[in-house]
Order: sequence, then structure tokens, then C-alpha cells
Amino acid sequence: MSKRKFSYYDFGRVLSYNAVINMIMGARGLGKTYGAKKIVIKNAIERGEEFIYLRRYKPELKNRDNFFSDIAHEFPGYEFRVNGPRAEYRLEGDDKWKTMGYFQALSIAGHVKSVAFPLVTTIIYDEFIIEQGVTRFLPDEVTKFLDFYSTVDRYQDKTRVFMLSNAVTIMNPYFAAWGVTPEKELTRFGDGFVVAHFVDSEKFAREVMNTRFGRFIKDFSGTYADYAVQNDFRDNDGRLVAKKDSKAQYDFSIRCSSGAFSVWVGQSAVFFQRRLPKKVGIMYTITDDVREGEIGLVRNDKICQWLRRKYRAGRLFFDSPQSRNGFQELFL
Repeated sequence: MSKRKFSYYDFGRVLSYNAVINMIMGARGLGKTYGAKKIVIKNAIERGEEFIYLRRYKPELKNRDNFFSDIAHEFPGYEFRVNGPRAEYRLEGDDKWKTMGYFQALSIAGHVKSVAFPLVTTIIYDEFIIEQGVTRFLPDEVTKFLDFYSTVDRYQDKTRVFMLSNAVTIMNPYFAAWGVTPEKELTRFGDGFVVAHFVDSEKFAREVMNTRFGRFIKDFSGTYADYAVQNDFRDNDGRLVAKKDSKAQYDFSIRCSSGAFSVWVGQSAVFFQRRLPKKVGIMYTITDDVREGEIGLVRNDKICQWLRRKYRAGRLFFDSPQSRNGFQELFL
């Protein structure tokens, strides 16, 4: 039986932006990880470069022995193996194995701060957006990731990152920290240091929907089909998203792990906004690091209870799905 062919992801477009961090969010099975592996293996063979395959937690690397199983056929004449934390290769018939990459968990990356990676030019951070209910983001994860990148690159501007994920949730620390929104298919952020590609894979989606599984999920699990095949984020919708009443008055601001928000009170509704006024006034914080001029809150304080009541009554509105999702995660 011949293997069905699909229109897999082409890295050419995102690489043309020459960004350091390349965030690629696409449908399941689109070939994101496969394509990234093909790039780093080719660079190792042709240029002697090395890579790091990064996951969040160590148990996510337990199947690393299968790293080459689906792609080794692309490189006839070479042999590949995983040797502990290293990926290695050699020409068929050679005795000596060469290091081409490393497997690393971000949760314990602090242990390698003194280790040098002079030949590493690519980091593949696979499944950087988590499946809700499966695991958790690390505390202060973005800082931990940037620390790890700094350890690898050593300010040499030599290291590129592929951050790969399915369209799981827009409420994640990387989108919040870098202001990433899925408003356009491909957008630069941070003066071009970051590029985010929300892959519009219509051809791939049509091909999947022509399979028996595709027809099944289309008819009986539309929500899953939208997320897994159409690349629609589950929580990127317009529930309780509304423009702020022009007569609403600024009341106070709140800072949390996902950023700072302003709260505005109108005649019949309250508005929770990402944008802060020019004069901030009262700033509450729900974090462990209360800064000068801020007032610390805990989740059962009266202000938090008031916001929750407004939300449950359907009278709390947000300027974006990200703000709404951030509120839900913080207060609910």
C-alpha cells in the first residue's frame, strides 16, 4: 500500500525573515518537527554545526531514542544514534561517531550554565505551548528560557531558535511576555528578534479532511478538527470581548505574572484592559515580588471577589481574548 502524501510545512518563508526566535504554530501532523530535524541534521553533516532539542521537563525526553527513526532515510550513507544526552552520526563504515546535538530539559537547564556550546547554532523547542491539563508551564518560564538561550549563544548572535507548537492556547507566558497575537499569519515582534508564524495550512487541511479520520472529526468532533487541523486556537474567541465605554472611568491597575492591566468602571459594566493610562494611580499586584508603590493582593481580597462577581454576572468585559484568558487563569 502506497503512503499517502501531504503538503507539509516549508520553513523557507519563516527563515526569510532572518529572526532569532521563530515561533511556528501549525496543525497536528503538518511536519514542523520533521522539517526542523531535517534542517539541523543537514547543517551538522554539511557544516559541522550542532543543535539542541529542548523540551520542558525531563520525562518528555524519555523517547529520544526514536529521534532519528522517521528521518534517517533522508540521509542515505549515514548512520545515526542517540547516546545518552547526545545525538551522534557517522558515515556508513566509519568507526568514529561524531556529536551533532544534545537533548535538554528546560526545567534543569540551570545545571548547564557553565557548559559551553560553541558549535550549537539551532535550538528546537518542541511543544512549547502546553496541552491544558497535561502539564504546567515552569515558574517564570520565559526568564528560564532566555537564561538558557544566553548560556548557549554567549552573546555571539550565532544561535537560532525554532519554537514549535500546535494551536493549543493563546494564554501562554511567551505570547504575554512578547506581545504575540494571532491577528496575522506571519508577524515580527521585538524589532524583528521574534517572528511568529500562525500557519494557514488550507491545502494540508483539505488533504487531511479527505481521509477517513478527517471526515469523522469534521462530522463528529468539530472543535477538535478546528484545533488540530484548521489551526484555530481553542480560546481565541470573542466571548466577553468588547470596546470600552467612552464614559468609563479609570479605577485602578493590577499587575500579575502575565503583565499589567487597567480596570475601568462604566455605568453598567466594568472593563479589564491590557493598555494602562498615562497616569496609573493605584497599582495592585498578585505576585510574590511586590514593588515600591504597589499594594499586594491575595485571591480572596475584596477587590478580587468584586471582579469575580462582575465576571460571573456577565458584566466584566475585555479588550482581547488574551486579557480575558489571563483574567480567567488568575482569578478563577
